Amino acid sequence: MAKRLKSIPKTNLLEGKRIIITGCGFKPIKYKFYDITTKEESHDSIFVDNKEMKINIGTGIAFVLAANGAIVHLVSKTEDKLKKIKENILNILDVPEERVEYSAVDLSDEKRIEKFVKDLPRDKTLFWVQSIGLGAGNYNLKDDNPYLHIEEIPPKLLEMESTVLLKGTHVLMQKLLPIFREQNKKFNTESRIAIISSMSAIRGYNRGGTHCAAKGAISRYTNSAMLDLWKEKIYITDIRPGAVDTGMYDNKSVQKAVLDVVKEYGGYEYWKKNGITLASPVSVGYAINTIFSVPAHITSVNLVAKGQIPNEGS
Repeated sequence: MAKRLKSIPKTNLLEGKRIIITGCGFKPIKYKFYDITTKEESHDSIFVDNKEMKINIGTGIAFVLAANGAIVHLVSKTEDKLKKIKENILNILDVPEERVEYSAVDLSDEKRIEKFVKDLPRDKTLFWVQSIGLGAGNYNLKDDNPYLHIEEIPPKLLEMESTVLLKGTHVLMQKLLPIFREQNKKFNTESRIAIISSMSAIRGYNRGGTHCAAKGAISRYTNSAMLDLWKEKIYITDIRPGAVDTGMYDNKSVQKAVLDVVKEYGGYEYWKKNGITLASPVSVGYAINTIFSVPAHITSVNLVAKGQIPNEGS
């Protein structure tokens, strides 16, 4: 809901930081889910051409970080979408225009990534949120449904989820590292990175052949990078959201597949009776805000909606 975006507390916790946020986007609303406590709609929305849209995790993070004083640098493939997101952030939060920047970048294109990083301003301490989705790999999922039985999984999907997403993260990491190292010396500061994986990274389930593999790969990559770079004051966090109300679950076929998955976790009768519950995108933003502003190094976060199965693993 736009109401939730308007009520984000404004602070100066992240003032003086420029934060790259990849994977910003939105989708038309096709179905509504609700919070089991407040009974409010669980999606966060903006208006584009007078139509209400569900924002995704990247955009939700951008709203929260911009409200807390950061310069947010939005990244996605489509410039028009980025422009619309910027307009909404400025209008809803009433923050200065210079608080929101954007770059249209295809994260599957190594040369484009290199140019993007080369053109980044160096006047502020740079942080990074990697919230990359399949859009970076130019692959369209039928009905937005990644929950497929083994015999239904196209080899191309396996390639895109397991290779392109991880490669996009790795290439951007390599290109940004010199900036992080330079700024830590120049400004006598530290660098913070949050990489969004998924609860699917630590819990296997039927219909999860590619999704669990891909998210698990990104999560393990993040953990290794964290252990590799902490001595250089580059602090990396693996944040693992469960199901988030981004529009991906709006299709009936996805809801049916999710209920099929849940049968093995003991929550089927609950969700069948009460409905699937999803976290709001800004809830991930609040977690990132804490990760980037707390004095300690938060190494990982698991985040699920109220009423969602909180399994730590399989």
